[in-house]
Amino acid sequence: MNSPSSNTETMAYSISHLNFGYGTSWAQTRDAVLSDLTCTIESGKIVGVLGPNGSGKSTLLKLLTRILRLQVGTIELFGRDLQAMSQADIARTVAFVPQETQQSFPFTLAQMVLMGRYPHHSGWGGWHWENSADLAVAHSAMIDLDVAHLGTRLITDVSGGERQRAIIARAIAQMPRVLLLDEPTAFLDLHHQLEIARILRKLNRERRLTVIMVSHDLNLASQYCDHLILLDRGRIVKEGSPEEVIEPEILEAVYRCRVLVDRHPQSGMPRVSLPV
Repeated sequence: MNSPSSNTETMAYSISHLNFGYGTSWAQTRDAVLSDLTCTIESGKIVGVLGPNGSGKSTLLKLLTRILRLQVGTIELFGRDLQAMSQADIARTVAFVPQETQQSFPFTLAQMVLMGRYPHHSGWGGWHWENSADLAVAHSAMIDLDVAHLGTRLITDVSGGERQRAIIARAIAQMPRVLLLDEPTAFLDLHHQLEIARILRKLNRERRLTVIMVSHDLNLASQYCDHLILLDRGRIVKEGSPEEVIEPEILEAVYRCRVLVDRHPQSGMPRVSLPV
């Protein structure tokens, strides 16, 4: 039998009775975005958060990194109350890659990746861009994401796929235990979608990095995720392995359209297509 401490370490997140709605307070909010959401996310897994538009996926990620403040319920991060943690502690544990990142300033790609080291310093007064340890970590992240050769290029002058890899490299440079990604393959072509998915799986396997990603791509999630959480109207409809979640009856009820589910000819994992 596992001890309570070992159980705590195996769970990246423990979420209990989470309710959230946009407004000044939960009591004054009529429309819930998330309702009585309870689940655990095991450490070292790739977890896909699925669901139709407006089902609460992005809101959940923002609550997990405390971009949004909890209203009702509890969230524990490796056994610690997320609400009691400092933002610096959270940033040293969790890295977040949003769906859209505005690049208004012409930083080089290397400079932007180095920004991921900021949570490991006490403040701007103690910050040195030239710190050798920071440079080594950032360079390693750039190698992992295959953007080291673009270090001197302006982030505004690279392709969408290269920019997305650089943004993930910045998150990896934080040296987090958990990586949260909101639609990491959105707006990318098929080649870059596959590239990002393979990189995430490589980081997960080599570093035991817990990866939680929102996705509208059911097939990509089925092929690369260990565990899926399917949301609809702010509630968990089904969670489990891809084989348990990617079922036609479940998907049709959530997405409100007919789907066909068969098996991928190489991996054998569930594959979704639409009837003609």
